[in-house]
Amino acid sequence: MLRLQRLPRNVAAVLTFSRPPLVFLAFGCALWLMITHHPLAYVMGLTFLLLAMAFDWIDGWFADRYLPDSRLGALVDRMMDRIVLSIIFPVLGAGMFWRLERVEALGDPRLFKLHLLHAIFVLGICVIVLMRDQLAQFLRSFAKAAGQEVESYELTRLRTIVASPVAVLLYAHAFYQPAVGWEGFYRWVDWVDRLPLRVWFVVEILFLVITIVSVTLNLRKYGALALDEICEHDERLRRRILAVIPNTLTLMNGLLGITAVIFASYGRVSEAVFVLLGAAFFDRLDGVVARRLGLTEAPNQRRSRFSSGALLDDISDGISFAVAPALMFYLILGDLPAGLIPHAAVAATAVLYAVAGISRLIYFTLDKHPIPGFFKGMPVPAAALMVSASMEIVHQVATRAPHYAQLWVHVCVAAMIVAAVVMNLFPIRYIHLGRLLSRHPALLWSLVATSVVVVFTPYLGALLLAICGFYLISPLFTGRIDPAHAEIDHRPHRSHPGR
Repeated sequence: MLRLQRLPRNVAAVLTFSRPPLVFLAFGCALWLMITHHPLAYVMGLTFLLLAMAFDWIDGWFADRYLPDSRLGALVDRMMDRIVLSIIFPVLGAGMFWRLERVEALGDPRLFKLHLLHAIFVLGICVIVLMRDQLAQFLRSFAKAAGQEVESYELTRLRTIVASPVAVLLYAHAFYQPAVGWEGFYRWVDWVDRLPLRVWFVVEILFLVITIVSVTLNLRKYGALALDEICEHDERLRRRILAVIPNTLTLMNGLLGITAVIFASYGRVSEAVFVLLGAAFFDRLDGVVARRLGLTEAPNQRRSRFSSGALLDDISDGISFAVAPALMFYLILGDLPAGLIPHAAVAATAVLYAVAGISRLIYFTLDKHPIPGFFKGMPVPAAALMVSASMEIVHQVATRAPHYAQLWVHVCVAAMIVAAVVMNLFPIRYIHLGRLLSRHPALLWSLVATSVVVVFTPYLGALLLAICGFYLISPLFTGRIDPAHAEIDHRPHRSHPGR
């Protein structure tokens, strides 16, 4: 009878404590595979990791159901999570670079460089995940020592839940090594190897965003005590420390703009458009994070108009939304068959858009009388998405329906010229789309869900062009909205606004 009573506790202990050994076995199998290329190592490693993921999903439920009063359970579960992540994510970073050996064997240098770029991106995510866990542990321990109650955010638990399937997918992708005689097994995982890079970037960017927001929530909840100890009530030093996160997101915006140009140079236009969409998302996210951390409130000291955050934001926006679309236009339309558009017209249109985008950013920085809740002229991210969407359609039409290529080339050139002009029509007021959607959550989540579905189809460019086209004419409907009403949700942040 005593054994039956102790059974739930024993099962919970097995589920919790067996995850690190399973993940370590997957690590051992990865080493075995990299040294010997034996397919059994891949099968066993993937099996161990799947078991660890299953145990991660059910151990907490099992403990809550059968051991509701256990004080040790939550602490042990959190410690096991850190151990598991500390093992598996370095393995994934190494595995992505090991995969390059098989990509290089295909003999396509352009494909190799794209996969190298993807491997570097995954390595950066692995480093951020490990840094996040160490920072969260430090902040929680400091807050608990200071007598503050330690809670668990829903988004933090979501990050832990999402980390396991993302790790399994990346493991299956990184160490995929088909072999003769194992065709029956590899038929089950071939789809992982065939996924386009665009899909991997979708999954990884979503996981990265969840991780970054989890860091922000931990800083907002537990960071005040630690910063008081470090800064000794020096408000300027506090703000400089907190500004690291939104400035990093701003830097990510610029890096994604450069990445989009690299993808376009290798003919991967769909991936380039999605990466540029990610740059626009990070341009919005840095302002949200800055508000969450309280950086939008005016400090007691007088700040310089040209702060480092504003300068970094201007440079990143100039790269991602002014220069990058112009270069993409030049690369994509320059590769079209001769006769569709003169090369001089392509170069002139690209230069026109780049100059117009940069002048728009300069005006925004120097404008002393902004309109709350509105932009003067079309914001640069919206213009960049509109023109890049038309580029993707041109690329698809040129390869699948060449008889319509001439028409869409003209549409693309017209979109570039219209965007260049409308960005600098400062009397026209464009409502802040982020604040508008934040007041209508149903519309926001509908657009997010639709975009996530469409990004896996060939219709991403068409959807973006439709949305940006409607935004282009939106001043006809929103131009008379009272600025006080348009700014209800959030005050604009001059260092991290959408441009």
